[in-house]
Amino acid sequence: MATVTLSIPRARRRERAISDYFRMWVTRDFDRLDSYFAPDCVYEQCTGHIYENRNQIHLWVEDELDHLSVLNWKALNFTHARGREGQPSITVSWTFCGQLDGGEAHDADGVSVVEFNRQNKIKRFRDFEAKHRRNYPYKGE
Repeated sequence: MATVTLSIPRARRRERAISDYFRMWVTRDFDRLDSYFAPDCVYEQCTGHIYENRNQIHLWVEDELDHLSVLNWKALNFTHARGREGQPSITVSWTFCGQLDGGEAHDADGVSVVEFNRQNKIKRFRDFEAKHRRNYPYKGE
């Protein structure tokens, strides 16, 4: 197993970038998006949609803000590793609480795998989500 050496201050800055990005959805203020995402970044949503650069991410954000209010998106923990090209990578688990236009709740738990480039900007962001509400169909069996 390879050992990952990390700079604690740089690792904390990457964690802060992810948390700040989550907070942008709650505040609806994306002025700092470009300071965290590389121009050529790729964002893969849990829905299967893929945005191939920062400009497309801006377009997606604008569209989402028209019909989604994010009430909370909280990072729970961060796991540091190296990505496909040896660059820093963080897997973050999170809880999301939002509301669609018609008042329908959208609550989810998830994981994002976030890769950074040499300039410490987000190069790739992949979301995976599960329903927040769980059930146990065979409990007691």
